[in-house]
Amino acid sequence: MSRFYYHPDLNHSTTLALSREESLHLKVNRIQPDNEILLSDGNGNLYSGIFKGFISQIAHVEVIGRIKKEVKAYQLFVWQPLLKNWSRLDWLIEKLVEIGVTDIGIFYSERCTHDHISITKVNRLRKIIIEASKQSGRIVFPTLKLAENWYDFLAQCRGTHLNTIIGDFGSSESITDYLKNLNLSSLQIVVGPEGDFNDDEKEQLQSLPHARFLKFSNQILRSETATLYASIVCITSLESKHENCH
Repeated sequence: MSRFYYHPDLNHSTTLALSREESLHLKVNRIQPDNEILLSDGNGNLYSGIFKGFISQIAHVEVIGRIKKEVKAYQLFVWQPLLKNWSRLDWLIEKLVEIGVTDIGIFYSERCTHDHISITKVNRLRKIIIEASKQSGRIVFPTLKLAENWYDFLAQCRGTHLNTIIGDFGSSESITDYLKNLNLSSLQIVVGPEGDFNDDEKEQLQSLPHARFLKFSNQILRSETATLYASIVCITSLESKHENCH
């Protein structure tokens, strides 16, 4: 059973119609009229509401009030290049949401098999983010950013003003050693495509403020595996530092 139902615009004391997908989830969960349910807007707000019934297969809910406001304890922005296998990208996005990544970026570089992503696939990724957030009980949904080209990707990386970790199997410094001495609540990860970045791209990445090329593992990892592995390592460090501060 879903912990909550999603609607992007929640206000006190209003009656709203859920989307067709959310209405179907509510029906599958066999929620009866006049029962209380939980709702979230994906921006950290959790509301209580009363399910009033279906009208033309669409669920209508009376919003009672906000019961919780959650803010991000840390920020981890992960940049993933397009993969040859689209289903692997779907899988990765789902797992990044489940483990707690706060922002996800998609970009392409010279050695990517694909050089663009269709609006249909983008919408699919957004649905995956919503469903994975609900499944894992996250009421602050990760954002999804798309880079139009390589230079837009670099500009967006600079615009985050975050320390940037770049995967490099040949680096003498490991990600675990780097994080030991780092006291930050926000980070940015960039992982290369299948075939790695070319020399020009590496040079441009090196020019990013606070950029560091780090070895993620002693094993050679697939692009999506490297992204997930580095994300787990960083989240473990960020959560530990957050807990020690409270």
